[in-house]
Amino acid sequence: MDPLILAVAGGTLAFAVIVAVLLVFTASPTASERLAESAEGTQEVVRAEPATSTRMDPMPALSDALQGTPFWEEVQMQLLRAGLLLRPSEAMIICGVTMIAGLGLGWLLTGQPILGILSGILGVAAPYMYMVQRAVRRQAELTSQLPDALDMLSAALRSGYALTRGFQVVASQMHPPIAEEFHRVLQEVQVGISVSEALDGLLARTDSYDLELMVAAMQTQLTMGGNLSEVLDNIAGMIRERVRLQGEINAATSEGRMSAGVLIAMPIVMALIISAVNPGYLDPLFSDRMGIMMLIGAGLLMLSGIVIIKKMLDIDI
Repeated sequence: MDPLILAVAGGTLAFAVIVAVLLVFTASPTASERLAESAEGTQEVVRAEPATSTRMDPMPALSDALQGTPFWEEVQMQLLRAGLLLRPSEAMIICGVTMIAGLGLGWLLTGQPILGILSGILGVAAPYMYMVQRAVRRQAELTSQLPDALDMLSAALRSGYALTRGFQVVASQMHPPIAEEFHRVLQEVQVGISVSEALDGLLARTDSYDLELMVAAMQTQLTMGGNLSEVLDNIAGMIRERVRLQGEINAATSEGRMSAGVLIAMPIVMALIISAVNPGYLDPLFSDRMGIMMLIGAGLLMLSGIVIIKKMLDIDI
C-alpha cells in the first residue's frame, strides 16, 4: 500500500486518539467539580456548567444555539449519569473526530466508500457506547452501595438526626458515586431548593428504580409522616436481594451479550480486514446488483438477530 496513504491514515488516527484522551482525562469527574454546578431546578435536566471548570467552551456558538433543547439536555444528563465532566459540545467534538477518523481510515485502507461510511458510523458510535457503558457501570455501583447508605441513614434517623443531617452522614462516610449524589442533594438544599425537589433531581440524574423507592418513601414521610427508618430498612433488604438476583442473571446471560457484540462487530471488522489484505476482493458486493441485494439482506438479518437477542436478555426484576 502507498506509504503516503498509511501516513495519512496513521496521522488521522493519532489525532483522533489525542483529542479524545485530552478531552476525557482533563475532565476528571471529581466530586468537588461535579458538585459545584449551580442548581436551576430539579424538574428539568441539569444544564449548568461546572463553576470550577477552567476549560473554555470549544464551541460556544453551538452551545448557545442548542442549550435548552431536549437533545442538549439529554446529552448533558447522559454525561452526568456516566460521571463525565464534559460539556455536550466537547462530547460532540469527540464524536465528530472519531467519525472523521473512522471514515478516513476505512476509505483509505479499503478504497470502498461504503466501508468507509460503515467505519465512520462505528467511529461515532464508539464514544457513545463508552458513555453508555460508564453510565451502566456507575449505576450498578450506586445500586450496590445503596443498601449500606440506607442502613446508615436509618441509623441516623433513629439517633434523632434530621433527614438532611442523615444525608450529610452518608455523604461523608460513603464512597463515590453515592457520596457525590447525596452531597449534590445537600448542595441544592443549601441554595434554597426544597428537599422534595432535590430528591426529584437525584432521581432524574440517576434514573434508578431502587432510588425511586427510596425517594418515594422519603417524600411520603415529608408530607404525611411515618416511621421512615423502618421503611428504609425494608427497602435496603429488598435492594440487597435484587442486587444478588441481578448478579445471577448477568452471569447467566453473559454469553448472550457477548454473542450480540460479536454479531455486530465481526462482519464489519472482517470486511475491513479482507479489503485491506486483498483490495478489490469485495468489489462485486458493492457494484453488482446481486451483491447489493445480499448486503441489504445480511444487514436486515443482522438487525433481526440483534433485536431477538436483546429481547431474550431483557429480564425485568
